[in-house]
Amino acid sequence: MKGVTYLYRKPTIKTIAQLAGVSHVAVSRALRGCSDISAETKERILKIAQEIGYTPNAAARSLSSKRATSVGMIVPTLAENTAYSAVFNQISMVAAEHGCTVLLGSSHRSLELERKHCQMMCENRVGALIVSPSGSNVSHIKEACHGLFPVIFMGGKIGFEEDFVLTLNYKHSAKLVVEYLYQLGHSDIALFTYAPENNTILQKKDGFIQEMKKCGLAPRMYTAGHADDTSTAGQDLVEQLIMEDTLPTAIWCASDLMAMGVLSTLRNHGIRVPEDISLIGHDDLYFGRLPGIELTTLHTPMKELGDAAMQLALGLMEREQVEAHQIFHPSLVIRGTTGPAPNKAQRQH
Repeated sequence: MKGVTYLYRKPTIKTIAQLAGVSHVAVSRALRGCSDISAETKERILKIAQEIGYTPNAAARSLSSKRATSVGMIVPTLAENTAYSAVFNQISMVAAEHGCTVLLGSSHRSLELERKHCQMMCENRVGALIVSPSGSNVSHIKEACHGLFPVIFMGGKIGFEEDFVLTLNYKHSAKLVVEYLYQLGHSDIALFTYAPENNTILQKKDGFIQEMKKCGLAPRMYTAGHADDTSTAGQDLVEQLIMEDTLPTAIWCASDLMAMGVLSTLRNHGIRVPEDISLIGHDDLYFGRLPGIELTTLHTPMKELGDAAMQLALGLMEREQVEAHQIFHPSLVIRGTTGPAPNKAQRQH
């Protein structure tokens, strides 16, 4: 069977003009609701437009009005096992309410792909760009954007040295974790992190050291693996500490996925959670709420972050006065993987 090429021609203003027997200028003015077109003509034009499935060209409308109708967004990755989905969903919803579209790019933690997405955002004439960068160095992003539109940096990797930043305070996460575990009687607490060591990880480490010292405790910190596979990193660290017979009574993981790797490995070795070891994650992803997991974690306010990012983008596009720097704080969500510190007689490992 021979292949068939299907050419679809979208109806245009000229199509409507031909069917209505008027000029394309009259059609354009009728569609924009101008008052110098008679009600009868306007009604006929609108009816024809609806019947043939005409939709306005947002890009052309943006050029003619000199007002951008789209916002760009670039994230390191997008999947159900990341917090970026909640951010994008919120940004997309707010954008739609204001008649804007969102152009989304995932960099897969590649600086080169991040740069290419920025270039495409320039070519598509977005009014503002929201970026959760792969790392703390964003010089390549600013260079690729050429100052053509405001860039809003989102997340914990960027400080207030940039013009527009919505950041998460991960030192606050450490404060909540250490205070909670200390109240439960834990003194041997470890922090598990992974590469790369960006500002998000450094905040967690610095906050952990600070809070542990406040409690008169010695901080234990371990790093393994990469952000691309934090679950395996958690497994590897637990195996290492079991081999060394140096497991702590509590572990705080830099991500929920890392905590899942820790949890599965502990259970495989017959180590009880939370009776033998308490476990805390970070991000409050959906699987942590499932029966049999019930992970204690830090909730990051991603919906609030997405809402603030889109509101900031809209304000910048409308040249309104905006709050350029905003801080968001995680909150502790207590579930079933944390409990009182066991004494030596109670621990099975």
